[in-house]
Amino acid sequence: MKKFISVNVAFLFILLSSITAFGHNGWIESNNPIVELGQNAYVSLYLGNHSDQHTSYRIDRKWGVQDSKVVVKTPSNQEVNITDEFYYMGEVSEVDDDRAGLNNFYNGSFTVEEEGLYTVIAKGDFKYGEQEEATVRTAKSFVGTNENPTLSEMDQLKGFDQPQVSKRVEVVPLFNPLTVQSGDYVTAQLMFDGEPVEDQEVAVIQRSTSKDLQLVTDLNGKIAWETMDADYYLIRSEFEQDDIKYEATMTFVVNEEYNQEESE
Repeated sequence: MKKFISVNVAFLFILLSSITAFGHNGWIESNNPIVELGQNAYVSLYLGNHSDQHTSYRIDRKWGVQDSKVVVKTPSNQEVNITDEFYYMGEVSEVDDDRAGLNNFYNGSFTVEEEGLYTVIAKGDFKYGEQEEATVRTAKSFVGTNENPTLSEMDQLKGFDQPQVSKRVEVVPLFNPLTVQSGDYVTAQLMFDGEPVEDQEVAVIQRSTSKDLQLVTDLNGKIAWETMDADYYLIRSEFEQDDIKYEATMTFVVNEEYNQEESE
C-alpha cells in the first residue's frame, strides 16, 4: 500500500499559490462511449485549470500532444498506438498571435473491430511555466462495442476494474463507467503501480455545471459516492511524491434510468 503525501486544504492553497501551473489537469473523453461494431470511436484530449482549490470542466490552454502517447487497449488485450490520429481543433493562423493555439483541444479516432471493452489511455510528462521536474500525467476513458450496442448489452462488459499502467497513478473504476445511472452508489480506486493510494484528495466534477464532490481515499485507496444527474463526469487527483508531481484523471458517463433486463 502506498502512502503518498496528503495535501490538506491549507497546504494546498500555499502550494498552488507558488506553483499555480500544478493545477492544470488533462483528461481524455470518449465522445461516443457506446459504438456499433465496425464503426469509429471518437475521443478528445482536454486541458483545464484546477488551481487555487478551483474545480472546473472548462478548457484552459491545450494538451501537449507532442509530449504524449495515446493508446487503446483492445478487448483481446492488444495495445494500439493512436497518438498520430489526433488533430488540433483550434485556430492557429487566422487569429491574433496572442490567441493562436489557446484554449482548445485535440480530436482523434479509432475503429472498433472486435466486441467488448476498449480502454483509452493517454500518458505524458509535462512541464508548466518554470517547473523544473515534469508532471507525470495519466488519463483514461472507455468505449464499449458489439453488434447491438445498447446500455443493457454494455452492462454485461467486464474488465473496467483492472489497473492499466505501471510506474504511474491511475483512477480505476470499480463500476461500469458506460452504464451507471443517476443515483447509483459507486466506488473507484486510486492506484500507483498496482497498489492503492491512501489518504489522497480526489474530485468528481460534473461537465455541464462544474459542480464537484471532494472526496478522500481510504486505507484501500477507495472513494465512494452517489452519482449525480445524467451527464459526463471527470475524476481527477494530483499530488507529490519524492519530488515528482503525479496527476490522474478518468471520465465517465452517468445515464438516465433505463431498463436493465439481461440480454438474451
